[in-house]
This record gives sequence, structure tokens and C-alpha cells, in this order.
Amino acid sequence: MPPASPSTSLIHRLSLTLWGLFLALLLLLSVLGYAALRLAADRVVPLAIQQWVQLKAQTNESLFVQADASVRRLRQTLVQRLDQAPPDTATRFDSLFVRSPDGLWRVRPELLDTENAPTLYLHDGPHGLSDSVRLRAVVSYELLREQGPALVPPFFSAYMDFVENGLMVYARGINWGGNADAQASNAGYPTMLGSDPRRNPGRQVFWTPVYLDHQAHTWMVSVIAPLDWHGHWVGTLGHDVAIQTLIDSVAAVRPHAAVQQLIMDGQGDLIAHPKLRERIAAAQGQLQIAALKDPPLDQALRLVLATRTSTGTGRTPDGREWVAWSRIRGPGWFQVDVLPQKRVDQWVMLGWLTMCAIGLLILAPGLWLLRRRVHALVTRPLLRLTHAVDELGRGRIPQPIALGSPDELGRLANAFDAMVAELVQQRERLTTLAECDALTGLHNRHYFEAELAHFFRGGAHAGLQGAVLLFDLDEFKYVNDTFGHFAGDAMLLRVAGETRALVRETDSLCRLGGDEFAVFMPHTTLDGALALAERIVRTVGRMALEIEGQPLRLTASLGIAHYPDHGQGAEELVSHADMAMYQAKRLGKNRWNVYRSDRDAVQAMAARLAWNERIEHALERNLLRLHFQGVYRTSNGEMTHLEALVRMLDETDPTQCILPDQFIGHAEKSGKILDIDRWMVRESIALLATHPRLPALAINISGRSFDDPDLPGFITSQLAGHGVAPQRLLVELTETAAISDLRDAERFIDALRHAGCTLCLDDFGSGFASFAYLKRLKVDVLKIDGLFIRNLPRERDNQVFVRSIIEVARGMGQRTVAEFVEDEETLLLLKEFGVDMVQGYHLDKPRADHPALKV
Repeated sequence: MPPASPSTSLIHRLSLTLWGLFLALLLLLSVLGYAALRLAADRVVPLAIQQWVQLKAQTNESLFVQADASVRRLRQTLVQRLDQAPPDTATRFDSLFVRSPDGLWRVRPELLDTENAPTLYLHDGPHGLSDSVRLRAVVSYELLREQGPALVPPFFSAYMDFVENGLMVYARGINWGGNADAQASNAGYPTMLGSDPRRNPGRQVFWTPVYLDHQAHTWMVSVIAPLDWHGHWVGTLGHDVAIQTLIDSVAAVRPHAAVQQLIMDGQGDLIAHPKLRERIAAAQGQLQIAALKDPPLDQALRLVLATRTSTGTGRTPDGREWVAWSRIRGPGWFQVDVLPQKRVDQWVMLGWLTMCAIGLLILAPGLWLLRRRVHALVTRPLLRLTHAVDELGRGRIPQPIALGSPDELGRLANAFDAMVAELVQQRERLTTLAECDALTGLHNRHYFEAELAHFFRGGAHAGLQGAVLLFDLDEFKYVNDTFGHFAGDAMLLRVAGETRALVRETDSLCRLGGDEFAVFMPHTTLDGALALAERIVRTVGRMALEIEGQPLRLTASLGIAHYPDHGQGAEELVSHADMAMYQAKRLGKNRWNVYRSDRDAVQAMAARLAWNERIEHALERNLLRLHFQGVYRTSNGEMTHLEALVRMLDETDPTQCILPDQFIGHAEKSGKILDIDRWMVRESIALLATHPRLPALAINISGRSFDDPDLPGFITSQLAGHGVAPQRLLVELTETAAISDLRDAERFIDALRHAGCTLCLDDFGSGFASFAYLKRLKVDVLKIDGLFIRNLPRERDNQVFVRSIIEVARGMGQRTVAEFVEDEETLLLLKEFGVDMVQGYHLDKPRADHPALKV
């Protein structure tokens, strides 16, 4: 419809009148608003730039404060270690350092490791090195080797100066000691000059001026702590702190930025300035502001120094600049922001123009209301139709228009409503496809996350409970890589089908991707979640698949997180369930585990450190013991050999022994398992030598020892040294360790077979597709995993699997051992299956004084 003529439109004339009134009101408000903005700017601007500069200073000073605290702690730790050093510490000097041809003492070449240990250059005194120097060198080397990698970064280096003209320094990847020549000296360093008791009688920690480190190609500043010991000045401890990032952050400010940033020290030297970077570098980082003859900088400097406060704000005497400053703790620099008054005036003008624009916009609705009144018959229906189209364009479902009129607009509205209804049906079908997993038909990750979000938007705040269960299939990747994706898909379909029958109608079973599944249980207690977890793990564990003629056993590891006990949000709950799942894997797989915060990384690290120390003490103090359990023939019940099992005496109660499952895992992670393995080899072979009538002895070797190429030679040398026949030593390797590094396992087994030892694959069947790689591991004995022996008379699936292992082993000329035989019924069943040897509590229990050793 064309617009009405201005001469005949009442709407037009009324609009002009209203616009005139609105404009007059807007003009009055704009004048008042400008005055208010001007007054507000004078109050708000200093507060804003002061808050900003304080925030910048606090951000920049964090590393300096950390460096100050670190160097104090290092000094205290070093003095304590010097005081507590054993008498023979200084004698270890020659094992760590060597005098080079140029006369300097340096770290021995074979110990040089710039990534993990410090370097040294130290001048020899006229009468050689004193015991004090040697002691300080050894203790400082061990301290920096221990703590240096954790301190560098964040700091560039950690070091100790010797008053005897030397330097022990750790800087990752830099060989300071090797780069020093015979003329190198620290005597004139600012670090030494500032630590001299004559210049620093109060022994205060101090900061050096800024300097450019040419070797590192970066600007530095050093924090120095004088080091006194036994009443004498013996050196310094310090950190070099790279400040290139700090300088770059100032230099990176845009040239035409509203606020100009700079950093200066308390003596009026510029540290960083966006426009004077080259001049600061030419002045070695100590460019005097007074020498620049720059009036704005001079006024800013006088304003900062005159107030003598750590933080503040003010306007320069000429009124052209706002200056805000805040002290950077540590080196005592000032973070300074300068804001031109001209820019404040521009902001005030921009705010005033914005107010005017908003006032003008307020007039628009009034005009449109008048126009809508005039054109009600056409404009209102069109607006409703346009609104519906816009809603549909935003992805929303518009309300039916339903004009109820028989005219053209009414018919158009009815057609639009019919189209929307059809689109709604199509969207519902697409939503179903988008929220389902194409392979298994389960809900997908998108649906799972949406359900969690819905729960926390509503039900979680109503005092309800819920739980998230995450589980995946153990060793799924190995099956996928070995047998192909069709086998993996078949496994996933089987698990999805079996698990779907276990969950409630209100629960959401989802496949998140790969072999990872999730169950969201709204409105459930922790006990309800535990019950479902037990059913899932047990059901998956009972599944048996046959792929390419080979039987496969499925197991799952499942983690549980319960709301509100284990998380207050969706992401936290899922994260904790994921942690719990991997905790279940670390505990041995084929199990469920409830999230416990005390199993988090920090507590786990503390526990590992404590156990590492206990293991070290046990090795040093001979606290390890061997217990023995007999292995017997099923045909006649005669003992074939003993298995040696390691125990650790409890230091707090020597009458008690610590079982291996409490410390072997920590020993494997720390590498101490290699020492334990060698200890077992020595003790077991010595025992065989003292008991020549003992048929044989089995020992367990960790998978970590596969990486030790010298271990087979060590075993053969021990056998030869004690005169023990190699056939009397049976070496057991776990299946899981063997398949995790198949190449090293093959090399290890071949070496021991060549030496004449008997090889046994322990826990056989715990991994997927065990038969697939059995032909590559040339072992003599298979020990069937106890998982399949427990409850054997009542588990028909396990009976099928055990029979298969026995038949395959017999076909390959290998003997079989069944462990965890705990009752007569199981023993008779194994004898019927044809297993060669048995072992378990039904026959005897591990003990130190086994009767077989008394013969």
C-alpha cells in the first residue's frame, strides 16, 4: 500500500508535532547530560585507570614475588642441608666434578645433563679446594638438580655463586660451566658486589638492575640472597628472571592506544616504553627520563616520586595528562599509565552523542504506534506474519497466526500455519536422527549432554539426586587393530544390546564414541547406581564372542560419580566419573569404581612419593622377604616346584608383612621394580644353591625389566656363579606386560630360553585375543588367569574358556598351571579338564618356612 500524501495524512501531521516535542525534550536532556558526563568523567577516570594500573602491576609482579620467595626458600634449604650433611659428603666431590685442562672444576662429562642438572665452573685455590668448598659444591649440586627443573621455568635460571670465584647454575639446556673459560670470574658481578657484608650488612635480599643477557638474547633481572654459613659469607643464591615478555607487553601496545603504558624504576630510569625500546636497549636498560627532555614524561616522573606512595593517580600540572601508577613488588619498579585529557574529552563527546542517538530512537516507537493505528487492517496481520517468519528463521516454532479472516491475508496465514506444522514433523524426525548413534541405536553424546544440562537446570536444584556411569571396553583398540572394524562393531552391538536390558526406562544409555558408553540415572541414590554398575560389569564380563574362530572375553572398566556427592555441575560430574573409570583400570580393569577425591592426582603423587621412600629403605635395609607357595601335579599331587613371592617387612611393626599389591605398582612407576627384580633373582638363585634337592623355583619378573638388556646376562651369571642348573629356575612373565611391548618380550624370552631357563606366561587369558600372539611368545608353561578359576564350577562360560586354553597349550607342546584353586570341587574339575599343575589356598598358602625348604 503506498504511503499517504503528507498534505492529507493526519498521521504525518501528528508525527511532525510529536517529533518537535521529542526533539525539544532531547535537546534539553542532552545539555544536562553533557554536564553530568563531564562531572562524572572527572571522578570515574582516575578511579578506572588506577584500578587498571593496579591490576597490571599485580599481574606483572607475580613472577617477581614468586622469585623472591623461591630464593629465600632455597637459601634456607641449602643452609639446612649444609648443617645436616653427613661427614662424608665432601668426599663425593670428586665423583661429581673433575678439574679440566684449563684449571677449572666442572661437572664430570659423563654426568653432564643440562636438561636435568646444574653445571659448574670453579677456580682452584692456591692451596686447592677446601673441604667447605667441596661440601658446598656437592650439596648445592644436589639441591639444584633436585629442585632446578621445577623452578626453570618459571625462572630462567637458579644458581649459587662461590666467594672462591665459581658459579653453580641450572638453566635448562645451557651449559654455563662448559661455556666458561679460564678467565671467567664472578668477582665483579653485581650479585657478589651487592652481597658483600660491607655493602649489605643487613644481609637483605636485593634485585640487580636490568641487563641484557647476550647468551640468552633476552632482558633479565636477578634476585639475590646473600649466603652466610658458620658466620662467614660464602656466596649467594639467586634467580635470573627473564622480563622480555613484560617489556614486549608494554611495547605491543598500539601506538594510538588511549592509555600509554610504561615501566620505570624508583631512580627515574625507564624499563619499558612502547616508543623508546631501542633507546632503552642502547642505554643497557637504564635510560634516564631526565635525559630525554620529554615534558610529559618529566611531569609524570615528578608526580610519581613526589607522592612517595605505592599507588596513586593524579593530573599533571599542565592538566593535559592523567597519570596512574602502582608499585611492582620485588624490584620496586612502577607500572605507570598515562591517559591524555584530550582522549577523555573525546569519550565525553562520544557519550553525549550516544545519548542524543538514544533519545532520537525513543521517538521511533511513537511514530510507529500512530502508523499502526492508521493501518491496523493491513499492518497488524503483516507484522504477525513477519514475526512468525522471523521465528521460523531463528529455528523456533512460531505460534499459529490464525487470523480467522477469509481475505487474502487470512488465506496466506492459514497456508503458512500448515507449512509450519509440516516443518515441525520433519524437525522431530531430524532431531531423532541427530540424537541417536547410527551403529548401536543408542542415544549419542549430544543427547547425553542435553539430558545432563536439563537435569541441572531443573531437577538438581530441587534437592534430587542423580548419577553418571561411564564405562569402556578393556583392550578394545587391540581387538579393532587385530581383527578389523567389523569385529569391533560386532562387539559394540553386543554390549549395547546386553546393556540396554539392564537400565531403567528413566535412565539414559548413550554411546559417547568409540567404545565409550555412558548411563545417566536421574532420581537415583548411590546404592542404585552401584547396583546397576555391578550388573553392567558382570554382564559384560560374562559375554563370550568368537571371531575368526578365536574365543574372546569381554571386560569393562566403569566409573561412577553421584550428584551431589561427587560434583555440582554437569562437567564436573562427567569428569569425576571419567577419573573413576580410569581409577578402575589402574586397579586391574574388569571392575567398577566410585569416584573418590582422595584418589586424585595430588594425593596419588604424595602416596607414590611415600611408597618410593619406603621401597628405597626396604632395599637399603634388607627388609624384603621371600614367601613360597607350592605348585602341584594334578595327576599324583606331587610338588613340581615352589613359586617365590616377595613381601616387605613393615618398619613400624617388623612382625607384619606388606603384601606386594600395595607396593609393586608404585615400584613399577618409579623404576624401583628393576632393583626388586634383581634382588629376587639373587635371593632365589642363592636359595636354589643352598637347597640342591629343591626341584625348581619360580620367580616373577616385571614388564619394566623387558627394557633392561642386561638382565638375561645377569641371571645367567648368577646361575653360573652359584652352580645352579638353569632348568631349576622358572621365570614368570605376565601376559599383560608381554603384549604391551611384544618385541621386547620376545627378545627377553629368547635370551632366557637360550640360557636354558624355563619360561611361564602368567595371568594368561586376561587380555583380548590371547591366542593370536601366543605363537610369537615361545614359553614353556601357561598359567591360566585366576579370573577364570574362581567360581569355575558355577561359571559355564569360564569352563569353556579354560578348556580352550588347555587344548591350545597341549597342541603347542606347552604345560598349563591353574592358580587360585580354593576348593576340592574346583580341583577335581581342573583334573577332569586335563590341566597339568595347580596352585592355590586349597593346597597350601604362601609362607616363609615352607616345608619343602626343610628337606
